[in-house]
Amino acid sequence: MMKRTYIYMAAMAITAITTATSCSDDKEYFGAPLIKQPAPEEIMVMGQVKTEAGTPIADVVVSDGYNLTKTDAEGKYALESSVPLGYVFVSTPNGYEPATFLDSRPKFWQQVDKRAGTSVDFTLRAIDSKPLSIIAIADPQISNRCGDVELMHTMYVPEINRAIDSLRNKGTNPIVVTLGDLICDWFVVHNYGYTLDKFNSDFTVNAPVYHTIGNHDNDPYISGDLASASTWHAINGPSYYSFNRGGAHFIVTDNIVYTNPGAEPGKSGSRSYTTALTADQLSWIEKDLETIQDKSAPLFILMHGIFLTYPVAEGQTVSKVYRFDDGGPQLGEMLADFTDVKVLSGHAHKSHFQHTPEGNIREYNYAGANGGWWPAGFTPYRANLPTCFDGAPWGIGIWDFSGSEPSHLYKGFEYPVDFQIRAYDLNQVTISDKDLSSKYYPGDAANANVVMANIWAYEPGCTVKMFENGTELTVKRVKAEDPYLILKHLIPIKADYGGTLNSGMAPESTAHMFRAQASTATAPITIEFHDLYGRKFTKVLNRPSGIE
Repeated sequence: MMKRTYIYMAAMAITAITTATSCSDDKEYFGAPLIKQPAPEEIMVMGQVKTEAGTPIADVVVSDGYNLTKTDAEGKYALESSVPLGYVFVSTPNGYEPATFLDSRPKFWQQVDKRAGTSVDFTLRAIDSKPLSIIAIADPQISNRCGDVELMHTMYVPEINRAIDSLRNKGTNPIVVTLGDLICDWFVVHNYGYTLDKFNSDFTVNAPVYHTIGNHDNDPYISGDLASASTWHAINGPSYYSFNRGGAHFIVTDNIVYTNPGAEPGKSGSRSYTTALTADQLSWIEKDLETIQDKSAPLFILMHGIFLTYPVAEGQTVSKVYRFDDGGPQLGEMLADFTDVKVLSGHAHKSHFQHTPEGNIREYNYAGANGGWWPAGFTPYRANLPTCFDGAPWGIGIWDFSGSEPSHLYKGFEYPVDFQIRAYDLNQVTISDKDLSSKYYPGDAANANVVMANIWAYEPGCTVKMFENGTELTVKRVKAEDPYLILKHLIPIKADYGGTLNSGMAPESTAHMFRAQASTATAPITIEFHDLYGRKFTKVLNRPSGIE
């Protein structure tokens, strides 16, 4: 067992954060600093930010995760700090990136050893002034089980590198952002562990990678939110930070409060967590936002936990805007004056694209790259499903700023880029297991001659149309479970395991389903999805048609 506690244990000697106390009562965490520690003595951290040729770079933000400062005309800075997280980092300005990389990761931070002095310099290198492009991947959640590592080598990395090549060929300068849950703490403590450093060495993509921490990336052998992130800090650096690239500003957050009571060396805690932004982190975000002069420029906020409430169907109303109360509304208020905010998130293993009522904040909550992960809850373990629990395929998000307007696309792994629609002839879809869905029960007259489409990349402002023999049908956005997921995957799995599924495998009643009543049972139906970027995706459903 001790051999499998992995690099997590090494981090306990690396940073003083691990001495922080913790509490299992979430209510004590908010409205005050999350971890209550004696206030350490502040020191003056000083240094210079310069190019590889030694040229100083002015107006660069340097931060300790609590406060920040800017470099002067000579590229020098001074930051009075207790170095509470053990490091300082630079918010790389437009036109630059760190000169040092660790695997594919830009090394934008440095540990501060007070005993060795407080001089910390950063060296940046200039990059081409090409348009920005971004590849976003959520929840790869790699473990040593059921071919996960092989998928990394044979599917995830090759798919991402092909997308990188395609974006470079269009004249852009791409980056890759992860959205948390690179690995899985549960499998670490159940002897199938796969470490953060192994992920970094295996995730050999051909573009700079910026990581976001997820709940499963925390150390299961340490209690307390900041303390349990100490292994991440030792391997991946800051768990929240900012940088600039291609005219856009990025803020990477840690909105998982991982309390994990009961943990001790060699023994896992409960791995409990909540989704929230702590008071300290909110204070830092507010200071970082104050450095942005152009509030109309693209602003990307990266987080693991979901920011906005799930989308609703036609005729339904949203009960509240923000999915988590501790920090969500506060961050929304901070972003009120910014007109082009895109939140990229993961965690749900489903696709939810949602906007605030004002429309200035748009969240792209991506389906898990590892697809339907939860068969792992069975014994013996099963491989992940290539379909997420809203029917979306596993895949990646792609942002392209090469045109006059930026564009976004969700690409399913091993599918062409125009695969954006699954369509169903409900005359031919019957599901008698009401535990999985009650919407496709045999003999349901409400489904006669109805066509339904699952369009996972739908977001407010998009249009869905259906045509029967050239006549446009009335389309309604509804909430429903995806028939392909149920018939192709869940019913066979349930049969294999004695008629039961774990609760995590329940199909989502998702709001990216669209329904229309046709006049016949046999005429083909043409389905059109018009996205926000002027593209039209088409699917022709030749009826009668079963599950493809």
